[in-house]
Amino acid sequence: MPIKEIPTNSLDDFWNVLSPIGSFIGEMHNPIFRGQGDSTWPLTPSALREDIISKYCNACKKNRYTDHIVSFEHALLSDFLYYADEMGLMIPRDSPEFRKSMDFFEFTDRYGEDGVGWPSAEYFSFIALAQHHGIPTRLLDWTRNPIVAGYFSASQVLNAEQAPENLSVWVVDTDELRHLNGALELVRLPGSTSQNLAAQKGVFLIHRQPNCMGRSTVFSSEGLKNSVNKLFEESNDCTAYKVTLPSHFAGELLFRCHKFGISAATLFPDFDGAARAALEFKMAKKLSGKL
Repeated sequence: MPIKEIPTNSLDDFWNVLSPIGSFIGEMHNPIFRGQGDSTWPLTPSALREDIISKYCNACKKNRYTDHIVSFEHALLSDFLYYADEMGLMIPRDSPEFRKSMDFFEFTDRYGEDGVGWPSAEYFSFIALAQHHGIPTRLLDWTRNPIVAGYFSASQVLNAEQAPENLSVWVVDTDELRHLNGALELVRLPGSTSQNLAAQKGVFLIHRQPNCMGRSTVFSSEGLKNSVNKLFEESNDCTAYKVTLPSHFAGELLFRCHKFGISAATLFPDFDGAARAALEFKMAKKLSGKL
């Protein structure tokens, strides 16, 4: 079934569609939400985004699929682990076995041939921690709270160099993911994994490649960026909804999220979050004509 778009033309309509007690969300069993500042953006994990790859690793465009996993994704995670150790920071579910699994040669032997199974469960907590502190990964961020998703869509508009036509919040009922035969895996982790994860009521989706990609498969970010969307588009029983709102409402949307106790300060509970909240509040006033 194709992705279903639900356009709204006012903040009240947008809010009512996403209300947990409204008729739309209320009929779902276990909905999750993802806010995006531009409704035209596909559902693409950051490690597979072309802008991220070109910024940090131009050569990956020429590499094999499995080389991307080893030379780009493992390298970023390995460096993050190194600097966390340098600062004496705790890693969730750390153990001698985990350290062995992060060894370059162990990792290459395991994933360098066909990439099957990457990332496996023992890496989830560590990758989630890295993602919530800015490292590009294969995890696609979602939240169990629609207001959190609304905040992120508004925040991305406010921080964009040029505002898009519409922002969006994606909605998926996770009970329907079983119809995708394991191609899209839901990952829930303890709140102790990361303060940000707990504050954002975060969960993740991972797109599992259906077949062995092999060393001969050339990596193409262009080919992978729409892969999650394609899963929904080709499914008869699992629907993704995209609720859109004109982006000029982003400032008012941020104010409304703030009234419900959701802001950068609550979602990033440290001094950086407080500073971000203060700046976004000013930008929201400017966009809304209240400054």
